[in-house]
Amino acid sequence: MNNKMKKLTILLLAAVLASGLAACGKKEEPALSPAQTENAASPSAASSPSASPDAVSETKQGTGEFVGLADSHTVEITMAGESASFQFDENTTSMTGFKTGDQVAFEYVEKALEGKDAGKQLILTKINKELIANGKGGGTNQAGGSVQPEADLPATKEFTLTLEGDKEKRTGKLAEAGGYALYVFDGFTFDAAVGKLSMDIDKDYYVEIEKLPSGFKWDEIKTDAEKELAALGEVRELKADEISPMLGGASLMMIGSSDKLTNEVIVKEVDGIGYLIKVNMPHTEASEGFGPFAFTSLSSISNQ
Repeated sequence: MNNKMKKLTILLLAAVLASGLAACGKKEEPALSPAQTENAASPSAASSPSASPDAVSETKQGTGEFVGLADSHTVEITMAGESASFQFDENTTSMTGFKTGDQVAFEYVEKALEGKDAGKQLILTKINKELIANGKGGGTNQAGGSVQPEADLPATKEFTLTLEGDKEKRTGKLAEAGGYALYVFDGFTFDAAVGKLSMDIDKDYYVEIEKLPSGFKWDEIKTDAEKELAALGEVRELKADEISPMLGGASLMMIGSSDKLTNEVIVKEVDGIGYLIKVNMPHTEASEGFGPFAFTSLSSISNQ
């Protein structure tokens, strides 16, 4: 073999040896699963976290008084005497038809804002006019649940009253006020404008009825009642089993009295809507007929 052939043979052997060494040095990678392939193509959340969305609470309900628009996407509503601003999307929530002073029912969510002590943003999702004296529609109760209006009530209704120990049937006539209705008996007059039920033969016998706002505060009502009733003497809060069944149920009943007069402060709830009731009852013979009729009227209160 000549020198030229020897050099060619040596070069070929060197090339084969180098190729083998390279193959031995290369570690074969295992085949990737589809999931691993996808993860390889896009970094995992753990290695590259994305900003978490703002926390949004569950839908809440409320009622209040429509104040007006602060700007094109902010509306102010007064709830329980305090004004609150709600953001809204004009594409989903229209403010058309609302004016200052309208009583409204609405739904909203609370959106947590970023940053330390940033607070929350109120987002309005639904709004409609709440029931008024002659309106129809839905509202919300104290617990935030839906309140449906009563069906059309009959003009008159028969009740069974206990008068001087005997049960008697008497007919009451329907009377409507601001957002509620009740039945009134002969011998009584109801002034819907001020929510006052009085006895015809003696106007000093009367009941004042006030529909409470959503979210009313029990402590404030009790404190005010104690101050008012204390002017007559010792104030007593009745236990549940002491409250007259003629009322048809009451959440609170407080009494203050003197030798000549008894005053009562009552909170009655009807399907979640609260009513503050104040009773003025002098100590005369007429009191025997006042209580059963007045309390039965109060038991007939219905939301509208």
